[in-house]
Amino acid sequence: MPAVDDILAKLKEVPGLRNLTPVGSLRRFQETVGNIDLMGTADNAEDAIQAFVSLPQVEEVLASGTTWASVVVSDGFHVDLRIVDHDSFGSTLQYFTGSKQHNIDLRERARRQGLSLSEYGITSLANGELEKFATEEAFYQRQGLQYIPQEIREGQQEIEKAEQGDIPELVELSDIKGELHVHTNWSDGRNTIEEMALAAKARGYQYLGIADHSQGTRIAHGQGLKRQMLEIKQLNQEIDGIHILSGVEANVMLDGSLDIPDEILAEVDFVIAAVHHRLDLPRRQMMKRVITAMENPRVDILAHPTSRRVLPVRQGIGSEPIESGPLDVDMEAVFQAAIRTNTVLEIDSMPSRLDLKDTYAYRARELGVKLIIDTDSHGTENLRFINFGVEIARRAWCQASDILNTRPLDKLMTLLKSSGQDNSE
Repeated sequence: MPAVDDILAKLKEVPGLRNLTPVGSLRRFQETVGNIDLMGTADNAEDAIQAFVSLPQVEEVLASGTTWASVVVSDGFHVDLRIVDHDSFGSTLQYFTGSKQHNIDLRERARRQGLSLSEYGITSLANGELEKFATEEAFYQRQGLQYIPQEIREGQQEIEKAEQGDIPELVELSDIKGELHVHTNWSDGRNTIEEMALAAKARGYQYLGIADHSQGTRIAHGQGLKRQMLEIKQLNQEIDGIHILSGVEANVMLDGSLDIPDEILAEVDFVIAAVHHRLDLPRRQMMKRVITAMENPRVDILAHPTSRRVLPVRQGIGSEPIESGPLDVDMEAVFQAAIRTNTVLEIDSMPSRLDLKDTYAYRARELGVKLIIDTDSHGTENLRFINFGVEIARRAWCQASDILNTRPLDKLMTLLKSSGQDNSE
């Protein structure tokens, strides 16, 4: 995304070049992508392509024509740009966004209606007349379909839902009222509590939860946590427009206990439990560890529930991410435990986490598991990563009502205060 943002910022300076957007798997926000595919419209396509291949970050031009070019940029990414006509932008955007299965299903349905779909528009099979579409909304509407957000175009019955008008209103970035999982220089974060709070306020948040690691340099053994709570109380008196919540990210030990005494945990606003070490335990042992932690009445949230890490590498085009973890757990059993114990599961937006991933978030939502989107920020600049978590939630068909931190503070706290109660009876 930083590479895309940089390229788009440069191209937006080109006169007559409009509608610039990523397409393909990047626009659908799949967690991994191959090449970067971009698209736009232009008054003069050749000028736009020339500007693209002349960008300072372009290291190699693989191919170049009048409406399309393929390059390798300095980050090592393979980037394609396609320029199309203004009046066919909608159909072309839909076509190149995909997914392949979504487009196959869409074309098969269109043929049954006597229509042929292409990147150029919709052609009547009866008379060969081509209709062009400047927007995707008009393209779908012409087929009698509700607009289908790009994140859910994966061949998962979204077309059947759109026929019935049953595509839900997916959660938006603007729905997020705050988050509960950020770190400060009380542990391994780079900024003070005040700096994190002011950055969150600048984003329009109503609240921010501080959840430093239980074994942070100043948090350890509980006494540090009490001192941090006093600082948070003081800052809440000094800073208007945002409320700071006191929490902690406690380590889950091998037996499922937490590394902070319950009497200390009882004093904070919320408790996050997380597995950070010995990720290689056998399934039976790991399941007992995780579920025991969730059964702790003090635990509100299970952070990055599979504890995976996806580490980017720079080995040239086509190199795969390196993944450590995830835990060997039965996620269906974890979801059932979350329902029974009212434990909230986190969608961790940090690019090195993306955990829960979309397929797990989809299943959790289906079952009615409470979800929250956090960034796990270790600095003010990380707060922007909330967008990745929102996109995961959208790919999981989540509405705002499925995500806890779309609620205002009073409703959020009511839900959290009930989260440790066992619903097994």
